[in-house]
Amino acid sequence: MNRSRSIRSRLILCGLSVISVLQLTGCWDRVEVNDIAIIVGAGIDQVSANQVKLSAEIYIPEESNAETQSGGSKSASGNGKTFVSSASGSSMSEAMYKLQERLSRKLYWGHNDIFVFGQKRAAQGIDDDLDFIMRYVRMRERANVYVAEGRAVDILGINPRLEPNSMEALSELSKTEISTTVDLKQVIERIVETPEETFCVPYLNPGSLLTGESHIRKPNVSYFQGMSIFNKTKMVGWMNNDLTWGYFWITNRIKANTIIAVGHHPHNETVAVQLTNSKTKLVPHITPGGKWIMKIIVRSQGNMMQNTTEIDFMNPKEHAELVELVSEEVQISIKNTMRELQKKIKVDAVDFGNSFRKKYPKQWNNVKTNWNETFQQVQLEFDVQVSIPRPGVLNQTIRQMKGGNH
Repeated sequence: MNRSRSIRSRLILCGLSVISVLQLTGCWDRVEVNDIAIIVGAGIDQVSANQVKLSAEIYIPEESNAETQSGGSKSASGNGKTFVSSASGSSMSEAMYKLQERLSRKLYWGHNDIFVFGQKRAAQGIDDDLDFIMRYVRMRERANVYVAEGRAVDILGINPRLEPNSMEALSELSKTEISTTVDLKQVIERIVETPEETFCVPYLNPGSLLTGESHIRKPNVSYFQGMSIFNKTKMVGWMNNDLTWGYFWITNRIKANTIIAVGHHPHNETVAVQLTNSKTKLVPHITPGGKWIMKIIVRSQGNMMQNTTEIDFMNPKEHAELVELVSEEVQISIKNTMRELQKKIKVDAVDFGNSFRKKYPKQWNNVKTNWNETFQQVQLEFDVQVSIPRPGVLNQTIRQMKGGNH
């Protein structure tokens, strides 16, 4: 019995020793920070029919006046915390290999949160690029995706003044009500899981417009100019900022703090409401006669932010007039976006197909291969209500208060 217990104790001791040795070897393949080039953003451009250009914005650990890497790179302006280096190849993998040749440190993609595609590359198709990005083990699938009018490389290296680099500025701006975030994982899901393979990503102004001399950010020019629309991994069109608001309403992406401004005639008066919450619901319907109808239901709430009209917020009848004005503005925004998508771009970028597929699977199977053609014929119905429960600090306009004192 004692001998058996002794053997068992020795086996346990040997096992613990093996585990301890394995833990000691846990850092055998570590890479020191001083040996890596940390990428904070990447740009992909079409150079020629069979050449792609990969640009990387690389973090500089400490400020210095050291020369930038040779062979196509350029130094960033301003605080000098990043620089941009580029290389071209017949594929993304070759371009990255050549980019690595130009740098003294190993490329590290673990901190990259941004991929910007140039307009030409987006129109050519980004399926090969996505294949490389998702296969490469060090890429982040939650990195945000953008399209730049013009070249992607011109977006990199911009000194935004308020943020450490242009990539950080884009990431922060996407969280605000003026834009939205679309990451690699969402793009891949749309391509793989939906027959129409349609998705939208934020569309950026060209770098030449965003900056003055020395890549200094112009504060009076916005980064975003709308949303780019992809079908079958190719960019087929884009919506400007006004149309993008309608897109946000339809797809239930409108955010709190969004401001709805309504011009009220005859004296160029203004009514403005700041949203506190909003919900959009799509209700599909197919009639016995074969008409495809989508009812768009919007229920929103907001606070009065400005009222320069003579409409009295505290008067129930006139209050209802204010609500109607604001609700009508939202409906007009949605109608304009749908007109653009159905008549001009002719692509279902608002996911109507998914709603019809869930409710009418049999009818959907008959049209799914040519869904974009059916999408163009879908009739629209609207039920939009924006309630305004609070007038702000003032119950009356300044004109009304002034008139009451006479």
